[in-house]
Amino acid sequence: MKKTFTLLFSLALIGTSLGQKDAAKFREIYSQALTEQQGFAWLTELCGLGPRFAGSEQATESILYFQEVMDSLGFETRLQAVKVPRWVRGPQEKAWLVQGIDQAEMAVTALGGSVPTPNGGLKAEVVEIPSFEALDSLNLEGKIAFFNIPMDPSFISTGYAYGSAVKQRWAGAMEASKKGAIAVVIRSLSSSINKYPHTGSMAYADDIKKIPAAALSTYDAELLSKTLKSDPELQVKLDMRCEWKDSVYSYNLIADLKGSEKPEEIILVSGHIDSWELGTGAHDDGAGAMHALETLYLIKSMQIPLKRTLRLVWFMNEEFGLNGARVYARSAKANSKEKHVIAIESDGGGFTPKGLSIDASDPIISQLKNYRSLFEPYGVYQFSKGGSGADINQLKNDEIVLIGLRPDNHRYFEVHHSALDNISAVNAREFTLGSATLAALVWIMDRDDLCLPSKP
Repeated sequence: MKKTFTLLFSLALIGTSLGQKDAAKFREIYSQALTEQQGFAWLTELCGLGPRFAGSEQATESILYFQEVMDSLGFETRLQAVKVPRWVRGPQEKAWLVQGIDQAEMAVTALGGSVPTPNGGLKAEVVEIPSFEALDSLNLEGKIAFFNIPMDPSFISTGYAYGSAVKQRWAGAMEASKKGAIAVVIRSLSSSINKYPHTGSMAYADDIKKIPAAALSTYDAELLSKTLKSDPELQVKLDMRCEWKDSVYSYNLIADLKGSEKPEEIILVSGHIDSWELGTGAHDDGAGAMHALETLYLIKSMQIPLKRTLRLVWFMNEEFGLNGARVYARSAKANSKEKHVIAIESDGGGFTPKGLSIDASDPIISQLKNYRSLFEPYGVYQFSKGGSGADINQLKNDEIVLIGLRPDNHRYFEVHHSALDNISAVNAREFTLGSATLAALVWIMDRDDLCLPSKP
């Protein structure tokens, strides 16, 4: 009995010692990150290069510029060719609310992938659509369909609110065209009332007539809805010159920091490098791309040993079809010399990190939750089972742990896909906490082999 007590007491002391050492290492990682703020400096540089819409010259130039940066840091880099669609917004995007001879201009932007209006624009009466269920009873022949479905403010997660309203963007044109509409305008997917329209991708069907599709700012959507109530016959004029061009080649950017014991096993950290072109994609997803780069930088500059290879991937064209992620996943699955064991994605902006969303077995999730006390001093406490990210989800199988960084999202959809998504919308400390969180996560998961399948 005395020997058993002595053994348990000794194990407890060891556990306490390890806990203190782990906490000290976490503090060291967060302290260096917050002191240097190197990732934020790189994010500022990236945004200074301009927006990075897939297929644009700026997107390719940004990739090549930061490949040189990563080479100078001593990482093994390479480019992976990706064929991407090429859609151009054009020089003209305007909409007017028309009442008799009076016209009031509204803030509008084409949805990604929209066909243009006829030369000179189009003008028609407007029918407001408060829900998709209401479509069945509406006559849209020759009209402009106006989807006015706000993000539900009662959802605590703005991500859920976005998901509940996003159908009007990607399917609105198809559904309205079936009912005879000649164009569609939607309420921007924003959690606030503002004068900045928010774009995003939309879809057509081959067997349904393609009609122009645009987003009004939430301010103008409110105005249009209010005016329709007093004047049901008012018209909207829409003029957009967007167009499709031939597909072009761009690149994923890959950078490796080789592991010392199991270099064939890959821990991937990632974000997507493409952005919508109304702003400069600071939050979506320049922040995620730089979280990944700063993670590699912190591990290397602090000489933190890794058993496995830590790999950065900047995916191209997440916004317009996941082309880069699909190309990377096909290549990874075909490479018998490597095995991806962990994949981490940051695509929720550069706001204060709150937790991790984990797509893995319950035992792995339970083990990760055991580390919560190490992360809690830095505000990271939500460890939940759930989706990880659209890009890394292409790698999903039964043997890989997928993790998404989950920042505070209350302000994210105020700037998302709009002209407000610039470096001025990012706080350096909030952003840097995300990079430090990923560096600490990579270190401890690699050290403790938290990528190994749990025994039953």
